[in-house]
Amino acid sequence: MIRANVWRNGQGHIDRFSVRGHAEAADPGYDIVCAAVSVLVTNAINSAEQLLRVHIADDEQVAPGDVQCSIPALSGAQNEKLQLLFESMVFGIQQVADLYPDFVNLTVKSQT
Repeated sequence: MIRANVWRNGQGHIDRFSVRGHAEAADPGYDIVCAAVSVLVTNAINSAEQLLRVHIADDEQVAPGDVQCSIPALSGAQNEKLQLLFESMVFGIQQVADLYPDFVNLTVKSQT
């Protein structure tokens, strides 16, 4: 099962996230559930780095079946854009979890 955890700070912004495990909904290379979550996470990280020039993760933070990232606190429009990218990732993961609850679990936690 894929377990995605998202932590929000006191303002409700995404502060960090982790995505761990494999869906195991099909054989490796044919698992559309795992592929969907992988694309959502990879695209959010790569978009932040390529489009916004915000470094999100080093190689040791992004491994197959184990991603752990912190979202840097920025100011103004740059922060809004960064948050929107990761809100889109969370929304996508939630949609996959809704369609495939036996294979994906998303938990959102609030930090005070």
